[in-house]
Amino acid sequence: MDHKDQKPLILEAAGDRPGDLIAILLATVATMLCVYVPVLNESFLRILFGVAMVLFIPGYALIAALFPARDDLDGIERVALSFGLSIAVVPLIGLALNYTPWGIRLDPILASLTLFTFAMAAAAWYRRLLLPASERFSVPAREMLGAARNELFDPEGTPLDRGLSALLVVSIVVA
Repeated sequence: MDHKDQKPLILEAAGDRPGDLIAILLATVATMLCVYVPVLNESFLRILFGVAMVLFIPGYALIAALFPARDDLDGIERVALSFGLSIAVVPLIGLALNYTPWGIRLDPILASLTLFTFAMAAAAWYRRLLLPASERFSVPAREMLGAARNELFDPEGTPLDRGLSALLVVSIVVA
């Protein structure tokens, strides 16, 4: 494939917007807002987004950059590796910050994690654009929500089945 064949593919795909990467970027911005906006600073949202920023978001952005194709990893593998790589990357960023004049404080850590996440998300977006549309990874959110809705509100299911399904969802969210 020569350069002329690849260029229209990139231009054609420029309108694609990967929902998972946009969600990661929005969660990163929400984390910054929860830290720096006084009203949100005192809420439980700071803890919620802070934990996600440390334990999941940077790893997911890195996994998305490393494995842009649909067939590279399964969904559960992506999630598991996202947690694992976040747990590995965040301390390394903290270690690197220890040797800078800024040190290990909230502002430099948040800025570094934000820059890392944005850079990895941009790399992931670019690498996905290089692939044909049929090979790009995407999260089937509509299908997942539809399946969950059918499971919880199945007209053929018994009230006990729906109640147990709802209890399972609540237990997972609480955990």
